[in-house]
Amino acid sequence: MQIKKLPLFYKVFFLCWGIALTLLAIALVIVRTYLADYESTQPKYVADEVFEEYFCPADFKAILDFSGEKASKFESNEVLASYLDGLTEGKELSYYNVSSGLSLDTSKYTVKYTEDGKDIKVASFTLEKTDEKSAKGFSKYALSEFELFYPASKHVEIKATKGSLVYVNGVLLDESYISEDNVKHESFDHMPEGVEGVLYTLYSVKGLTNEPTVTVTAADGTALNVKNEAEDLYVTELVYDEALKAEQAEYVIKAAKAYAAYMQNDLAFNKVSPYFEKGTTLYESIRTTLLWAVIDHDSYLFEGEEASEFYRYDENTFSCRVRLTHVLKRSRLQDYRDNVDLTFYLRKIDGKYLIYDRTNN
Repeated sequence: MQIKKLPLFYKVFFLCWGIALTLLAIALVIVRTYLADYESTQPKYVADEVFEEYFCPADFKAILDFSGEKASKFESNEVLASYLDGLTEGKELSYYNVSSGLSLDTSKYTVKYTEDGKDIKVASFTLEKTDEKSAKGFSKYALSEFELFYPASKHVEIKATKGSLVYVNGVLLDESYISEDNVKHESFDHMPEGVEGVLYTLYSVKGLTNEPTVTVTAADGTALNVKNEAEDLYVTELVYDEALKAEQAEYVIKAAKAYAAYMQNDLAFNKVSPYFEKGTTLYESIRTTLLWAVIDHDSYLFEGEEASEFYRYDENTFSCRVRLTHVLKRSRLQDYRDNVDLTFYLRKIDGKYLIYDRTNN
């Protein structure tokens, strides 16, 4: 039996088809390889890795440390991380792409949790193309930055004596934190002409997450006492003159006793007037006080005499606080105890300190 030979046309035809199919298969492999390599460099895969590493569970310390800088001028990354841990404790975090409107080289994602049906943003992270290439030359993405969202609503004010140095969590406040300068102390209302009372500078610091540590020093570095006078308001206490106290305490206590005894009609005016500056409003007020409404008593004594808070405004002017209990003795009746608490303002006239003004505390 004779076998017919395949015509040359068909030989060429089938050979061409074989080559074409082989080339197509090779092309499909090459395209598939390129597509797989391109797909592997898409930012969504890097986003998955970032979310898994930093938010499953949340590691806010690592997030804050990523940039290598402190996130807050006044609070450490450890403090902020602890605060954020508390805010997200027990919350299920998720993320979504928010790259719309950004460049093709940037991809951004927001991390959030849901509470009471409302989405609460916690953070965002951004990926950017790098110079690193894949096997087929496609640019790879890498994490470029984090942004954190949290309610840093703590606000404190510090009223410090003018010229002192104020620190919040160890950070010195500069002039940009001054909200008001030359704030007058109440002593201004009692100063004679030409004498200046105590001045303060008011500082304001916002954006804190926790109650800060506030310290104040005088210009020479001496630490000043600071008290929390009201919620979120810190005030430096005045620096009192202990040498002046040692020199004048006995004198002002005698003046307070004389004044108290006079006001209960137990002492003549000429016994109290030597302590007060003649011609002042205070002097005239004492001199003209009607003493008919005093408490009946047989005798009196003083207890708990104390002079403190001596503050010098200039070489001739100072104030101080005097406290004592004026005990009025009454036969067949319980003693009447009058707690006296006064601030005296004194100035030197002809070499002697005289009281020119007074307030009741």
